[in-house]
Amino acid sequence: MAGMSLLRPSLRQGFRLAFTSGKPIVTPLQRKLQQSGQVSVRNSAHNQMPIVPSRFEWQRFKDDFHFYLLLGFVPMLSTVAYINIFIGPAELSDIPEGYEPKEWEYHQHPIKRWFVKYVYDEPQKEYERTLHFLRIRQESRYWAQLKKKVNLHQQDRMDYKGWYYFEVDKSIVDAEKAAKESDIYNSKIMK
Repeated sequence: MAGMSLLRPSLRQGFRLAFTSGKPIVTPLQRKLQQSGQVSVRNSAHNQMPIVPSRFEWQRFKDDFHFYLLLGFVPMLSTVAYINIFIGPAELSDIPEGYEPKEWEYHQHPIKRWFVKYVYDEPQKEYERTLHFLRIRQESRYWAQLKKKVNLHQQDRMDYKGWYYFEVDKSIVDAEKAAKESDIYNSKIMK
């Protein structure tokens, strides 16, 4: 491999001499021509390339949007077509003795049944959730009314809140407790 790479420049020069019949090749961008004042301009008459802003982001967005749109819609539309053609809507029939039907079995279309069974919440759960929110709202309204009533009574009777809490350093409480314990211990020893 090293021999091949060393022979490459000499082979290139040999091929040049063989195909040009010994005449030197003049390229328009050689240093000699540039120093002599000849500069190569390759505009090809009126066919110039206009310089425009890049549209790469827009093209990429369109391509990605189209790809992911089709990636979602093709399987979805084929599934819907299959369900509508081969399965079809459900028909109402008598309920067997001792069988309690589920909530989702009452809907006619298979896709709607699937959504009710796996996606949506049951109506009982929605009802319980609504009752919970109503109870929370009722309790907050009750406590707001009670607070309003207490404030009204305080104003009428010229009363005020009478509870206080003074923060105490824990080291003082611990020292007092230790002193009491030592007093109890000392009093037992003295007796």
